[in-house]
Amino acid sequence: MVIISLMAWGACFIHSILSLYLQRSILAPAIPLKESTPGGIRIMGTIVMVFSMLMLFVGLLLVAATPEMITEVIKQMPADQQTVINPTILKSMGAICLLIGIVLTLNANLSFRFLRQWQQQQQEENHKEE
Repeated sequence: MVIISLMAWGACFIHSILSLYLQRSILAPAIPLKESTPGGIRIMGTIVMVFSMLMLFVGLLLVAATPEMITEVIKQMPADQQTVINPTILKSMGAICLLIGIVLTLNANLSFRFLRQWQQQQQEENHKEE
């Protein structure tokens, strides 16, 4: 589970770096974009979207959980962990997960929008050359 989590956060990081290269290429058309960058943005963006949907789902579950549900979940945990977790912490974690999910979704959607803009810019340049 730790490896999957690290891979998801790594995909978010790589996606952000690729998006920065894309934005730089849009702002300064003289700086070329590598051929693999648009495909990388699509692939990493899809992974980010899946991860963000998971974060949104977990956040909604934690925020919408009733105190009775939380009490039942805490009872099922090992005794040493029962004292650490309380409903307030779970609600706070849910809100943080929701915030992260929203930010990641917006980031991925913006990068897809910038990618379309870059592709249109490239098509216009190709038509001018022809």
